[in-house]
Amino acid sequence: MRRSSSLLTLGALFGLLSACTPPARVRIEPSFVDVVITSGDLGTQEAPIAFGADPVSYGITVTTSDVNGSAYPFDGDLTLQVRPGKLSQDDVISLVDGAWSGTVQFEDGFGPTRIWATDEGDRSTDSTRVPGFAAGVSEVIQFGFPTIAEMQATDDHETNQLDGEYAELRVLDREVVIIARDAAGFWVQDVADAPASGGSLYVYTFSRPDDSLAVGAQIAVLNGIDQEYLASTQFSYPTTGVTGATLDVPEAFELTGCDDAEMELVEAGRVSVTNGLIPAAFIEGSEDYIDYLEYGQWPLSFGSCTVYVESASTVPDFFPTEHVGETVAYTTGMVKEIYGKWIIVVVDEADIVAGPSPPPTRRATRRPGRNPVRDPNKSSRRQYYPEFP
Repeated sequence: MRRSSSLLTLGALFGLLSACTPPARVRIEPSFVDVVITSGDLGTQEAPIAFGADPVSYGITVTTSDVNGSAYPFDGDLTLQVRPGKLSQDDVISLVDGAWSGTVQFEDGFGPTRIWATDEGDRSTDSTRVPGFAAGVSEVIQFGFPTIAEMQATDDHETNQLDGEYAELRVLDREVVIIARDAAGFWVQDVADAPASGGSLYVYTFSRPDDSLAVGAQIAVLNGIDQEYLASTQFSYPTTGVTGATLDVPEAFELTGCDDAEMELVEAGRVSVTNGLIPAAFIEGSEDYIDYLEYGQWPLSFGSCTVYVESASTVPDFFPTEHVGETVAYTTGMVKEIYGKWIIVVVDEADIVAGPSPPPTRRATRRPGRNPVRDPNKSSRRQYYPEFP
């Protein structure tokens, strides 16, 4: 009787375990997606395809396989993408009997680039197919990395070619030099390009840059997250390196115009205005005056143009409200944009000279240690943006 009772107990336990065993997993096919480039220049590391904004086209074939690697007759949609890069066409292809052939067009590829195809489900709202998220990538297409100016070459001054990308810039074979610093980053300019050609960039380091990143230092490595912060291009979370060489910093570019296209080409560059006028309309109650009290930016006119100057943290003894209607002989600084409002950020206490005439000489170069910067947080009149000083 004791043995029979034990057998009954074991039988009951086996039945309980059987009831709790989950059902077998249903595999969703296809398991594999193969993407093969059939036409188009692949480039090489030694001879990469030049970076450019114009779309490029590649012929591809896409096929699907099951878990055993056998051809799978998949009928449905796959989603296309290019990394890094941006598609210039619809991102969906429809496979019939496990195959698709056609052309993929994209732009802004840089460095090692691949075409992806992923099963993310059918686009038709009537489809009940469950996606399996199988994915496949093509062989590498080897593009070159862009220079600063190439990255900035767009018709829209509030964006750039690589906005939102973690990007690497071509600097090692160029002459990219640090032209100014502030409490949270530094500005660079590619002097291998002509002045005012979009070759400058602000690099946001979140705190005072390392001493090796001094004014005049030549940049050897520059990677980071490309952001348009309030319409100004900046590199955040950067990876940087210097060559150890010290280069001359180019003279400030003299502004003669101020439309968006002209100002975009000098954004993040060092510019100057000679004999600019603080407008007589800059009086208490005016919009510019209210902005000045809140942000510390004051208007400066030259010709038919008006730009704005931010100087309270670096030239605290200059009060523009005391010079309304007067000429400022010389104003220089770094250009940033806040949604169509162009601002000169003064980073050197010697870069505002009051009076009707320009100073007799201008420094064409700035060497490390010749660029004093005061703490910008000591002035309540400074426009404060936590991510873009």
